[in-house]
Amino acid sequence: MENYVIATNAENKLEAFYIDESGTVMHTWQLDTASKTDWSKPQPLLGTCNRSGSNEPLEGAVRVEACTDHNGLIQVVAYKSEGGEGAYYICYQTPGFWNGWTKITQE
Repeated sequence: MENYVIATNAENKLEAFYIDESGTVMHTWQLDTASKTDWSKPQPLLGTCNRSGSNEPLEGAVRVEACTDHNGLIQVVAYKSEGGEGAYYICYQTPGFWNGWTKITQE
């Protein structure tokens, strides 16, 4: 595992994000705030709604960052520096729904 980061969701549960051996952005989350050891099984982080972005796992990542905004929504940015592919963004919308991965473009 590379580059492990933690953010708190709107339900005050911790979510952990990391890059696995194959370069896929993964996540796991606390199932019960009263238990420090009761966590979900790790899963690829991917979009779960059709609002925007790719609903496929982000592969080839070399770094991941996460934070919680003022509404308790988690924002994740992952970087794919191999080949200059840039940065990608995904956002937690409502319980169980993530927008898909979207490439960040700068003008």
